[in-house]
Amino acid sequence: VYKVSKSQGEALLKVLGLRAIANIFWLVAHSDPHEAISFDHLHALHIGIWKHLLAELKKILKALGRSAEATLENQVAKFPRWRNFNHFSSVIHITFSDRNKMQDLSKQTLYSALNVLTHRANPEGYQLLRVISSYLQLDSYIGLDVHMTSTLAALDAELLVFNAMLKDYVECALKSPIKDLKLDWDFPKTHLWKHVTRDIQMKGAARNYSTCPNEKLHGPLKEAYDRQSNGKDVADQILRINQRKYAVKLLRVHVDMLDEQRSLPDDEAEAEARPDVFEGHIKLGLSQQPISIQDIKNSHGQRDCAFQGFRHKFSDFINTSLPGYGYHLERWVFIPANLQIQEHRYLKVNYESTVDRKQTTNYLRCNPHFHGHPCYDCALIQLMQGVSVFVRLVFMFKCQLPNVGSFEFALVQPFTAGVVGAPRRIDCDFQLTCIKAVPRASSIFVPLSSFIRSALLYPDPVHQDEFIVIDHIDSDMFLHMKTWT
Repeated sequence: VYKVSKSQGEALLKVLGLRAIANIFWLVAHSDPHEAISFDHLHALHIGIWKHLLAELKKILKALGRSAEATLENQVAKFPRWRNFNHFSSVIHITFSDRNKMQDLSKQTLYSALNVLTHRANPEGYQLLRVISSYLQLDSYIGLDVHMTSTLAALDAELLVFNAMLKDYVECALKSPIKDLKLDWDFPKTHLWKHVTRDIQMKGAARNYSTCPNEKLHGPLKEAYDRQSNGKDVADQILRINQRKYAVKLLRVHVDMLDEQRSLPDDEAEAEARPDVFEGHIKLGLSQQPISIQDIKNSHGQRDCAFQGFRHKFSDFINTSLPGYGYHLERWVFIPANLQIQEHRYLKVNYESTVDRKQTTNYLRCNPHFHGHPCYDCALIQLMQGVSVFVRLVFMFKCQLPNVGSFEFALVQPFTAGVVGAPRRIDCDFQLTCIKAVPRASSIFVPLSSFIRSALLYPDPVHQDEFIVIDHIDSDMFLHMKTWT
């Protein structure tokens, strides 16, 4: 139409919000620039929509006062530790725009704010958390490295949930006395992920076309051009500058690793220096001096009720429960008081990822003095056929049972599947999996071979001994919790 009548063509284009400008990419034969454009996980979510959600969260917290801000920041600062998971001391006054940190912050903020932005105290804040909860669901689905028909269907369904939650939030914001809450969410980044399912079907997992790998190169390249080149033949100059920077950075990494290992006790430094590759399902590390069962009872039983009746409980486990794990005992095994056991404070667990079926390794600590703080990690274990439960490590050890063989066991504190009573509104609204710790004195023994993988549990600040499973910590746990009961 534009070629026949310029005025008529411009009138049609104006209605669509377009201009009659030739796209240079149309010169590339057998290509379509519109088909080439792909959903970018980095800019659309982590430093895209999430930054808008975080800005709304700050406005609401500011309106609630310093007490609400301090409570949230204190709970974020106490968030449980996890390998390669950033931790924060502040949410309100962050200044970074790093993708990994933004992604980790979004996961921690939701759980830390649940008791601050309640439905009764702040309806708009509660509704914003529901938007963030749906956002995390979408982030986890989009981040899967392998997709199936079921995950793509779930992704499409969650997009509808997000749109509904966002619409409800806008309605709350309209009625809210809090000023400057965002009412117009019709901008490109909230529209882009409507095409993500199609992109995944046509081009594979989102990581195939993510800008994450190259994002951090922008700053150094710009700095090298501005400060260390003469503006002529810049490619060779920047390559030389990069080579020098990476050489210095490599030296710095080695020096930092050496300093960190020297700051650790000898056994921890040795474990950190070992390569991660090992054969089999589990591997113990950080071995301690052998000690008798009687000495364990005397040294630990007084200050930790989990060790009460240690020898009697262990004897019952060996003779009544161990056969259920596939170990055949021909007669009753007597456990002498002087039986020597060797404590270990570090465990590596190999498991097959439910996402791509590749081997993945988790690292668990059961250490009273890990970097100066106690660290007792949690895990998902196979308690019996078809039944998996969450547990917290109390004590890991290796022992030689007379006339039976060598075994590796753990004393653990189990968690019940769910909490007592009818499902709570907050659990349904935020798709939470809540579990409750059994009394410490009800600790049990389990074979280390029953460990499936590690787990991250967030302590409920309102309900004592109750915990929330952090299912967004990685893709494998995310899929596990979709079917776990």
